[in-house]
Amino acid sequence: MENKEKKYTKLETFRYERKFKPSALSYHQTRNVVLSSAAFFRNIFKPRYVNNIYLDTPELNSFHDNVGGKSDRKKYRIRWYGEKTGKISDAIFEIKIKNAYRGTKLSFFLPDFEINENISTSYFRELFRSSDIPQVVFDEIAGLEIKLMNRYRREYFRDLSGNFRLTIDSEIEYYKLGEIHNRFNDSFTDSEIVVEIKYDEEHNESAAGVINTMPFYMTRNSKYVDGIAAFYEVSL
Repeated sequence: MENKEKKYTKLETFRYERKFKPSALSYHQTRNVVLSSAAFFRNIFKPRYVNNIYLDTPELNSFHDNVGGKSDRKKYRIRWYGEKTGKISDAIFEIKIKNAYRGTKLSFFLPDFEINENISTSYFRELFRSSDIPQVVFDEIAGLEIKLMNRYRREYFRDLSGNFRLTIDSEIEYYKLGEIHNRFNDSFTDSEIVVEIKYDEEHNESAAGVINTMPFYMTRNSKYVDGIAAFYEVSL
């Protein structure tokens, strides 16, 4: 567990998450804008692939809370890095807690598991039982079902001050998940680029000065909402 702790930072406070979709720009153009910013953003990690499995109620309450603009809401996901399928190590179950533009999250490391066509809601419930997830949290998520999987390439940057982290997401793929036979055939690829800037509450006053060094317009964006809207009969 000690080594895993070093690979992942658990949030202790709320932070701001600002999202942008530079739709008119390619990935390389977006990256050049970031590197040319007067905030002096530079790479801090090698790019890697991020994979998520999202859980929601049968009625898609998390989805509707987001679309409806509910200020206080939660999102539940399993996250890992690297390959999409096969044996998965160092995965994390996260509860993302949002309050308007501010967010934090609870994180729990999971035992190794396999991603293949046999995954199901019951499969992950058993996985949760074998983890260190507290009973009160397990009770909270007991009625959730797996609904969606996505995968994207993420590149990481930090500004000169060290207070603002920026990511560029590309190659975004979505997969609908059901209770059985998840062969990942029901899928689509999103060509959009998503830029996100994250920073602690204490730096909110100086955030505009950093954000305005780039010609991006802030937008509400949720990959979970985009994926659910593509596969389910829902209203946005």
